[in-house]
Amino acid sequence: MVKRVVPEHSKSAVGRASKLVGKGNGTAAELEEARAVLSNFRSAHAFPLNAVTVTVRQKALAVNSNAVVAQRLKRLPTILDKLTRIPTMSVTTMHDLGGCRVVFEAVSEVDSLVEVLRDLTRARNRVTRVYDYLHEDPGPKKSGYRGVHLAYEYGASKKEYHGLRIELQVRTQLQHAWATAVETMDLFSGSELKYGKGDPEVIRFFVLVSSLMARQEGTSPVPGAEQSDEDLLDELARLEARLGIVGRLRGYAAIVNNHATSDRRNALTLELQRKEGELTVTVHESMADAEARLTELESRNDDDLDAVLVNIARISQLQAAYPNYYADTSMFTTFVKSRIKGSSRNAAR
Repeated sequence: MVKRVVPEHSKSAVGRASKLVGKGNGTAAELEEARAVLSNFRSAHAFPLNAVTVTVRQKALAVNSNAVVAQRLKRLPTILDKLTRIPTMSVTTMHDLGGCRVVFEAVSEVDSLVEVLRDLTRARNRVTRVYDYLHEDPGPKKSGYRGVHLAYEYGASKKEYHGLRIELQVRTQLQHAWATAVETMDLFSGSELKYGKGDPEVIRFFVLVSSLMARQEGTSPVPGAEQSDEDLLDELARLEARLGIVGRLRGYAAIVNNHATSDRRNALTLELQRKEGELTVTVHESMADAEARLTELESRNDDDLDAVLVNIARISQLQAAYPNYYADTSMFTTFVKSRIKGSSRNAAR
């Protein structure tokens, strides 16, 4: 039986380690020790993450039996990078060290699940806050990101995990397609579009697509992209002609093969070599083996390597839950090409 990882350090100690890593002004030994403290705190979220996911999966499948439900721990390099970008931040304030994701077909299903989960008054793992990036509170982000996030705080039977936070993301397939395309661009090009950094025209391209998707789904438009469909499509067509985003995304997909067709295990590591476009999926005998492999990969400090540990009920759902690791942006590219082609102004050209 795999031993559960529990928090070994106080929150104040984790906070000190966060600031040390963020500012980067310690000795090599001190920084190594600080990273070990943060790694333990991150890994300790596996148990509460699983506890929250059990409830979420049950409720999500009741809404739609075809819903995709997956969970994963935030990558340690991502945590360290965020601390470097925001040196005053503490890992203890991050809501998404443990993340669960649900992908539905329609906005109505997203709304249904959120309503159900918010009303579970007897649940000991309680929803502390809802971030609605679909409607009006606060609405879509300026980057174009859309979805609904629920922040959880663990409070069930294992007291050693009390207070640990888990984030649930609920999206439609269209919203997920947009987020996947952005992450794929970042993975393969080294940009940081998801943080609002990069070529302003590329950022604008994704804002326009997101607003068109919002219009199709009947939700709030993205700030700064509230024009008519024809105006949005006209600007989008000009940017696509100049930037070739669709072609680039399709090129990424062409160099990545399909993997993981077995449903025998549910502990995997995904290793993506960005420059080569090579994806390696390893199915492990146990979660402990998967965690050990991830630790070994992260210790390499290889900027070209992107690695993640995934725990999913059915491996056949892996590509649906984490398509950016497969460069699967087909839904996004199909949406863009069909909308540009169907535009009356562009069809007349």
